[in-house]
Amino acid sequence: MTQLPDDSPKSREEFEQVFLMNATTCRWEPHPLYSVFTQYDQEYYLERAPAFLCKYKCFYAVSKTISPKKIIEMGASAGSSADAYLSAAPQAEYLGIDVFNSNTRHDDNSSWDPYDVARRLFESRGFQNYQLLKADLRSLTALPYDADFVIVDAANDFDSAYADLKLAMTADPVFVLVDDCDDVHGAKPAIEQFLSQEINGRVDYTVHIPYAGGGLVIKFRAADI
Repeated sequence: MTQLPDDSPKSREEFEQVFLMNATTCRWEPHPLYSVFTQYDQEYYLERAPAFLCKYKCFYAVSKTISPKKIIEMGASAGSSADAYLSAAPQAEYLGIDVFNSNTRHDDNSSWDPYDVARRLFESRGFQNYQLLKADLRSLTALPYDADFVIVDAANDFDSAYADLKLAMTADPVFVLVDDCDDVHGAKPAIEQFLSQEINGRVDYTVHIPYAGGGLVIKFRAADI
């Protein structure tokens, strides 16, 4: 298991306290050109701007609280979430995995290529230690390397969420963040079944983050050797 800095939260209570401080003092803002508020379906997010701004600032606060060395994001899309994670932990090595479907278009029929948008976003922010991997998560039997922080943020149906959780564990993470964990028809029952059947008592603690769709932080103990 990848080792975190000594000041990483050791308990649920400590995580909640540090997260709250990081969330309330967060000054991060979405990129003016490259964010969910400018992407092909921007109207959906603009109509719910306060809720989604809160959500992305929570992403920032989670990452700052963990202070990860290596981040793997499953479901990177156009990098909007990664912008928050990496802005909070600019020293981290980042790998974003997605199919990066380039066939999507704006309402004016102009192309919207999430891979290209993500690269432009990262370059604009000055992020350098990153990789973007074009891959179908269902084609992977393991993540490429170990990471202390893994984000599960791809398809939310039960089967996909469950498979993504199992795949996340191949990176031997210390922390996993499951986005949209409150989906009672997909991610929520998948998480419950996964935690009860797949991880052999390795959960140290969990923290629910009450943003739009909900996020669940799972802290793992080291596996027995």
